[in-house]
Amino acid sequence: MNLFQVRSAGVARVRRALKRPFVTALGSKTETENVRVRVRLAGGAEGWGEASSSVVQAHLKPARIEACLRRLAAGAVGQDVRRWRALARSAFSRCGEVTPAASALESALLDALTRQLGLPLWRFFGGATDTIETDVTLSAWPAAQAATAARDAAKEGFRTLKIKVGTGAGPDWERVRAAAEIRPKPRVILDGNQKMTASGALALVERCLSAGIAVELLEQPLRRDDLGGMRRLTRRCPVPVAADESARSPEEALAVLSSGAANAVNVKAAKTGFAASLDVIAVARAHGAPLMIGCMQETSLGLSASVHLACGTGAFRWADLDSDVLLAEPKPEGRYVRRGPRVTAAS
Repeated sequence: MNLFQVRSAGVARVRRALKRPFVTALGSKTETENVRVRVRLAGGAEGWGEASSSVVQAHLKPARIEACLRRLAAGAVGQDVRRWRALARSAFSRCGEVTPAASALESALLDALTRQLGLPLWRFFGGATDTIETDVTLSAWPAAQAATAARDAAKEGFRTLKIKVGTGAGPDWERVRAAAEIRPKPRVILDGNQKMTASGALALVERCLSAGIAVELLEQPLRRDDLGGMRRLTRRCPVPVAADESARSPEEALAVLSSGAANAVNVKAAKTGFAASLDVIAVARAHGAPLMIGCMQETSLGLSASVHLACGTGAFRWADLDSDVLLAEPKPEGRYVRRGPRVTAAS
C-alpha cells in the first residue's frame, strides 16, 4: 500500500467575523468567508489548506473559490503527495485567476506529506528558525480609530504597524501620525494598495520621516502595471519600495527587480503558492533584495503554512502574518502558537 496516496479530499466554507471592520483604499468588509480543503492519505495523515475570499475581486468570491477548489481537490485523489511540486504546478495551471484555491490545495498536500513523514513543516522548508515576529495591520480608519487600535496593539507587544494608506493625502497623514504617536514608538510599513500617485507616496514618506516616524517600507503604492512609475518612485524614495500585486509569480518578481521597479518583494502564498514562493525567494536573494511575507484573511488554520514557510526559510525581513489577530476566532486552529507578535511553529 502506498501510504502517501491521497485517498479522499473534502471542501467546505467557513465564516469568521473581523474584530474591527477591515478597510483599505479598495473596499471594506466586516467578516470573511473562506474555503477550506482537507486531504486524507492512505497512511492516515490529514492535511489542511484554506483560501481567503475578497469583497473587491469578483474572481475571489466564495462560490467561485469553492467551485474551483472542488475541481482541484477531486483531481488530487489517487495522486502521490510526494509529487507535490508537480501537483501544485498542475493546480495553478488549471485555476485561472483563482490562485488562492490552488495555493490552498498545495498547502493541504504539503501538510499531509509532512505529517505522514513525521516532519514539522518548518523543518521541511529549511529549519532556519521556529519563531518569527510579525506586524499587525491597521485599516484605513479615521485617525482616532487608528490611534486606539495602535495603542491596543502596543499593549499586546506589537512593535511594527502596517498602516493602510491611499485614501488621500490628508486622511493618510492624519491616520499615520495618530497611530505613530503611541509609546513605545512603532516601526511603520505603509501599504498603498495600488491607489497612490508617485508624488503623493513620496510626499507621505518624506513627511513621515521628517516627523520622526520610523517608516521602514512602502508597499505597492502604484497600479501593478505601472512599472515605469514604480521604477521612478523607487529611485527617489528614501525607504525600500515593495512590489506586491506587481510580483504575482517568480517571473514577475524577476522582471520587477531586474528593471528597478521595486527593491523589495512581498511574497504571499495566496498569489504564488509554496513551490513558487521558494522560487521568488531565490530570485530576491540573487538580487540582494529584502523580502516581506504577507497574508490575506486566512484563519489561523489557513495561516499555518505561511508561518512555517517564514520560519523554515528565515528569508523575510518583514512578516505581515497577522490575519488571525484581526479575526474573532473561537479558538486557535493553526500549527503554531502566538504570543502577541511572536509566532512559534509547532513541531
